Amino acid sequence: MSFQRLLIELRELRELLRAGVRRRLYHPPPGAGRRYDWRRRLAGYDPSALLRTPLMDARFVMLDTETTGLEAYGGDEIVEIALLEYHGLEPTGREFWSRVDPGIPVPPESTAIHGIGDADVAGAPHLDTVMERILPFIDDAVLVGHHIAFDLRFLNRAIRRIVHRQLPHPAINTMTLYQAWTGQLGHHALGEVASACNVPLHDRHSARGDAVICGSIFRYLAPRLLAGDATVADLLAVAPPAPEYGPGNAPDSGPHPPGTH
Repeated sequence: MSFQRLLIELRELRELLRAGVRRRLYHPPPGAGRRYDWRRRLAGYDPSALLRTPLMDARFVMLDTETTGLEAYGGDEIVEIALLEYHGLEPTGREFWSRVDPGIPVPPESTAIHGIGDADVAGAPHLDTVMERILPFIDDAVLVGHHIAFDLRFLNRAIRRIVHRQLPHPAINTMTLYQAWTGQLGHHALGEVASACNVPLHDRHSARGDAVICGSIFRYLAPRLLAGDATVADLLAVAPPAPEYGPGNAPDSGPHPPGTH
């Protein structure tokens, strides 16, 4: 492990410890608003009913973010986020998208990948403000993304800062679905998986574009891995989740090379 990686993991551990201390010491004032409501909801989240839900009846949310860099605990921030709702394997048309003011300059090497620069996020809301719409949109859904641990790492850092909790939701990595379908281990970028699943690549490296691609991959792979009466728990058993947060999730393997998320 490199010294830089060690420092980043120590920062993440510090954030986790701080969130734990804040949970124990925090006493909401009379009339505490939505943020305290969400703290209670996340604390009491029980996925058992969701895990028993048939795949075709479950609610899924495709998630993708674009960021200033790869290190959520090394100073990088979200610059764009997209959420797309699915009922079973069908998109409902309900979406959330927003640019986000990262509060820091966007490095040119990141702009070269996703096309978002300082001028594009000038005047955009900060993540703490956007989170008040993100949490209600996610609600009790299963989260789906390509290398979703990357996105959850950024989101959970903000959520811990705001409500002293993190997302406990079941989460599916479409790369893990692809590995289960093909038997091919290793790193597989979104574009590679999309091509193998006959999914067109449109608006690549935009949060909404990548979320749409991810949803199409999910629609392609899930019925090829499971029978029609399968449940959410069956899906998680076939492709154990890779994200670092959520019930039963194993740690992610680390950051991905620029342009491969």
